[in-house]
Amino acid sequence: MNEGKELTVQKESPFEGVIRSLAENPQVDVDKLKQIMEMQEHILDRNAEQAFNAAMVRAQDEMPTVPKDRKNTQTSSMYSAYETILKYCKPIYTKYGFSIMFYEGDAKHDGEIRIMADVMHEQGHTKTRYVDVPIDSSGIKGTVNKTNTHAKGSSVSYGRSYLMRMIFNIPTGDDDDGNAASVQYITESQAADLKSVCDELKIDMKKFLSYLRVESIEKIPVGKWDAACAAADLKRKAVQK
Repeated sequence: MNEGKELTVQKESPFEGVIRSLAENPQVDVDKLKQIMEMQEHILDRNAEQAFNAAMVRAQDEMPTVPKDRKNTQTSSMYSAYETILKYCKPIYTKYGFSIMFYEGDAKHDGEIRIMADVMHEQGHTKTRYVDVPIDSSGIKGTVNKTNTHAKGSSVSYGRSYLMRMIFNIPTGDDDDGNAASVQYITESQAADLKSVCDELKIDMKKFLSYLRVESIEKIPVGKWDAACAAADLKRKAVQK
């Protein structure tokens, strides 16, 4: 005997009781019983999705602005580390019944890694999100500066933090707040390096600037520097194929 341990028996729901009674009745039409079960399953799924959405509204409403506490030595820009995002935000999203499971998927292009995230809610609804991240093994000029293990780890960490920010709409101080004078742009050295790379790879400058939504390379905000580097790196990999 297991003394001191109480056996917990899950109570049968009213609907489950009705289904059991119908199933035990030989006169009940099996097809109709199946339709009733499918209808109930649809209702449960809809209720779970509604609970997910309601909890997401409450969780996002409480999300704080996460400080940028990590410097990217490659791009000289600041970003919020994944560990920092967890520290500030995990207590909030778990309070509202969310959990996140990360795993690796099949990336669309070579030289990228796909980070998958299952956003699960305690009421049973799950949504899946993903992002394809370039494997961070080289600098803006294509010089290898990381081991394969370090490069993959860096990309996985960035992918997880990116998804966390997107899923819960976590602010990290990137927004301008309508004050153009407060925007910090990349340095002259960074702009010169990027121009050199664009010329080398014969990148369509008009399309490149349109993708970044900026007027010129000199007007690239610090917060978009990583995206500019990633776009140039993808172009380099495509040219090298």
